[in-house]
Amino acid sequence: MAVKVEVKAAVKAGKKEAPGTRDQIVAAAADLFYLRGYQGTSLDTVARKAEVNRGSLYYFFRTKKNLGLAVIGHYERLIHLNFIDPVLKGKTVGRGKLERLAALYSHMPRAESPCCGCPIGKLSLELSGIDEDFRLRLKEVWAGVIEGIAVMVREAQAEGALDAETESGEIARSFFGQIQGAHIIARSTLDEGALELDCRRAVENLPWVDKSDKQP
Repeated sequence: MAVKVEVKAAVKAGKKEAPGTRDQIVAAAADLFYLRGYQGTSLDTVARKAEVNRGSLYYFFRTKKNLGLAVIGHYERLIHLNFIDPVLKGKTVGRGKLERLAALYSHMPRAESPCCGCPIGKLSLELSGIDEDFRLRLKEVWAGVIEGIAVMVREAQAEGALDAETESGEIARSFFGQIQGAHIIARSTLDEGALELDCRRAVENLPWVDKSDKQP
């Protein structure tokens, strides 16, 4: 109760937190949710890792759910910034884009974590079944990721490299589903080599057009 009084007093007085404090809290929570899970992480632990007091945390996030939604948004931005956008804007074309995306995903993440496991995938497994707002927000994240991959698929289809009769979204969803499945297995086995191999196979399993079968 004392914390809530502190927060209300700060808001009433027009107190402003230092620039970057919110991002600092979200980044700390994102690391902890990945390592310990959403339900295994307390707000006190987040505050300590972010090096802020509980009043500062509540200034930005009145509930743990609010913080959870912010972390989902944080992960969403990182996926597009570090994986989807670099591939879409890169110089590779057709199959090369999908191969590069699979390669990037096979090396994620590393620092201060187990060898593997997509952070947003891990949160999806934990949160989708416990809260509808979380599920819908995660569904939105995956829709954006799959559409980004579908753009790569359509480029490969336009070049005649991929089967053009199969809907691009279906191909993208199947491809990404295999990569996510590889991460789930690797999270338990901690086998980096198997993760890289499984991600490469996700590319190989796409409906590529065998140009050798075409008549000249």
